Amino acid sequence: MKPEIVVWKHLNSDHLDLIYGASNNENLLGVISDIFKLDDNPKNQVLLEFYFHTLQFAKTHKMNYAQTSTLFSILKLLQEMCASTPYNNNKETQEFFKVILVKHALQRPPYSIGVFDVSQVQHITEFVLNTFFRHFSMYKYVFTPKVRVDLTFEYDGLPPTPEPSPPPPSEPAPEDDAAEDVGDEDMEHAPVEMSEEEKHLRDVIQRAIGTELKQLQSKLEKMIVEHDEKITKQVEALEETAGVKPAKKSAKKKK
Repeated sequence: MKPEIVVWKHLNSDHLDLIYGASNNENLLGVISDIFKLDDNPKNQVLLEFYFHTLQFAKTHKMNYAQTSTLFSILKLLQEMCASTPYNNNKETQEFFKVILVKHALQRPPYSIGVFDVSQVQHITEFVLNTFFRHFSMYKYVFTPKVRVDLTFEYDGLPPTPEPSPPPPSEPAPEDDAAEDVGDEDMEHAPVEMSEEEKHLRDVIQRAIGTELKQLQSKLEKMIVEHDEKITKQVEALEETAGVKPAKKSAKKKK
């Protein structure tokens, strides 16, 4: 996704008349739902809340129509970029946010346009870091299509399972032998007792599968922890770069 000028991309002046004319939060939620055709689907409800808080931030900071439309489009594009892949693209999304925000903070047409001033850029950066990027994993989980992994185990030395042979054609039985046929049928459906060799083989397979699944679960948990730590460090570094969060100072020793 390439950063571009997004003024009036998703919200026009008619939309913003309705948004700024909403008398309370309930009315604003209804206006947003009508504009973007959001139903009661759980994903749409998360999206509705995301849009609501973005517009509330713009109204609280008394942004004009062009600024509100631009801010909304930037956040909407961030959400779409987050959900564009099931893989981790937190770093790429952060870079996209910095570039597109600067594109709307400097008056250098046609490359950029001065929609926001320096103070607004700082407030927007703080807002996006504390809301969107703080819950980046949650948004990716909600909006990204799930990836299904099928595991197949193959064991060396095991003979292939033979295909079942077709049953022989049945012949009509005499009436006198009806009782004996019923007895034979019960014997056919009776559970077949496994041999000691088959039981041992089944136990070996179950133990092997259990061990591999435990190792896989342990690796996945470790990857999740490392991923969360990496995201936290990236967000903190971005905060310091933007001047939102002051760098830690070493404590002075008292005399």
